[in-house]
Amino acid sequence: MALKANKNINPMKKSPINRPQSLAVTVAERLKAAILKRELSLGEALSEEKIAAAMDVSRTPVREALTILQLQGLITILPRRGSFVFKPEKEDLHAIVEYRLRLELLASELALERSPAALHKALAKTIDTMEKARDNDDTLAYANADTQFHNAFFDHCGNHFFVEAYDIVAGRIAALRAHMSAQLGLHRQKTFQEHLEMLGAVERRDRDALQRMLRDHIAEMEPNYANALNLV
Repeated sequence: MALKANKNINPMKKSPINRPQSLAVTVAERLKAAILKRELSLGEALSEEKIAAAMDVSRTPVREALTILQLQGLITILPRRGSFVFKPEKEDLHAIVEYRLRLELLASELALERSPAALHKALAKTIDTMEKARDNDDTLAYANADTQFHNAFFDHCGNHFFVEAYDIVAGRIAALRAHMSAQLGLHRQKTFQEHLEMLGAVERRDRDALQRMLRDHIAEMEPNYANALNLV
């Protein structure tokens, strides 16, 4: 006999099941952190066996973790050659800068229009962190604060599709910034002053000035990183 459906049950009100984070995701997060902390170098070859031994896991979650990071653009997997930490070629660097420039200009415009006070507060907070990092000559902390500064435009733009679109390159940009910060001495150059000026433009709600500053600031990323990576 067929069972009758219970009309009182609403499938849209089912309680979610709390699943523990998979081992592969945990391994991926630890590898990503190692890249952003400069514990793994750009272009470095990775051994599944060594990673598995270091993290006390089997090779299966390591292999899955590398696939996750490949989708994020942080790992390059080459057939019959192995896995390598992301390191851009000249054309890739140009594409990343162009993509970031277009998206960040749009996101910053929306953030300034929709959440100027919250945006200013977030940017000011990262400026304080940058200043402390400069005082301590901590290039990694400065790079992390730099990342948070620019992420604030997406955090406050009010459109989650911009955030999702930026996520395509966000990991690679953060990795480049972290690895290039010490080599280029970004915290000692004019970039800190540029961040201060962008903060001032947000405080004044000067859209045109902010757009101009961001355009110049991001465009400089390409020649600076190309020189540091010997891509010229």
